[in-house]
Order: sequence, then C-alpha cells, then structure tokens
Amino acid sequence: MKRPSRKPRIIFRYYALTAVIAFGLGCGATWFLVKRSADQERAFSSAGKSEPPLDTSLSPAQTAVVSGNWYYDRKNWPRAIEVYEKAILLGADNADVRTDLGNAYRFSDRPQKALEQYEIAQKQNPQHENSLFNQGGLYAFSLNQPEKALDIWRRYLARFPQSPNVPKTRELISELEKPQSDQRSEVARWLKNRTHPTPSPSVR
Repeated sequence: MKRPSRKPRIIFRYYALTAVIAFGLGCGATWFLVKRSADQERAFSSAGKSEPPLDTSLSPAQTAVVSGNWYYDRKNWPRAIEVYEKAILLGADNADVRTDLGNAYRFSDRPQKALEQYEIAQKQNPQHENSLFNQGGLYAFSLNQPEKALDIWRRYLARFPQSPNVPKTRELISELEKPQSDQRSEVARWLKNRTHPTPSPSVR
C-alpha cells in the first residue's frame, strides 16, 4: 500500500520593497509554508469539519500522520503536536514528521522543543533540507542567536547548492548581517503578530 506522501514545511522570512510602502515599517517580512502536494490538498479539502477525515485503508501510523497534517493546516498546534507524537510512537518516525512536529512546537512558542525535533530530523536524514533550514530561522527569530543562524544557513548553502531555496537563503543571510536598527525591531514585532495565529479550540 502506498504511504501518504507529504513534504514538511520550510519556513521563510523575507523583506520586500512593496512591504515598505504597504506597512510603513521600512521593510516587510512574512513567513510562508511551501511544497504542499496535490494529494495533500485533496486529503484536506473537507473545510469546516472539526475532525480530520478517516481513511480505513491506512495503517494507524499513517492515519496519525494524515490527522496531524490536517490539524497543522488549520493551525491547531496543540492537536497537531499531540497527533504527530502519536504517529511517531506508532512507527511513523522520519525526518518529515519530525520537521512538521518541530514547526508546530515553534508556532506554539516552544522553540527549544522545536529545535530538538529539527536536530533529530537531521540525524535521521542528513540530506533533509527543511529541517536544517528551519533551524536557522529558529535561531535567528526565536532564540535570538543570529550568529548561530548565519552558521547554519551557510552550511545549508554549502550542502544544498542546487536547492531552489538558495536565493531566499542568501537574502536572509544578507538581512541578518545588517546592523540591528529600530526599524528592524518594528519589523520583528510586526512579524510576530502576523505569524502567531489565534489557537484553534482543542478537539478531543
């Protein structure tokens, strides 16, 4: 039986001239999540439901992963964390699941737990791009360790020189190397408000 396929999310922050005008902050920033498969979109098309759709053809571990993805897409971070951890206990322990679990911890303001998951993902699969990239973002914007973030992103460029994410990574490095300013502090505050969703009610 074919296992459900889904790549974990990679998180970007970038500055754009248009955001300067739009938000009056001197620069703008946003996070976005990429690489969602067509199969995933079909699986999560049941908008308005409080529980993920069930597929009896899947194993318990696969079902847990699909459910975790469903809660993740709806920004219900507590439930996503709970179900991803269940999936890992059931045997769906791989770099993709660990990275998405790390992202859910990150959006729950638990950066150390997020870092643990990203590091586990890298140990499981050193060629896993997203878990390494997201470590850089975590150090830069959650743990306030820009030098560590720069080191990780430079290693990312060295290890994955053909990645389509290379231009964005270079842009992030360039922005992080600039002197800190009040304007950048304003952007950081705007970014936090922009990317911190209202938690969805926990569904039991």
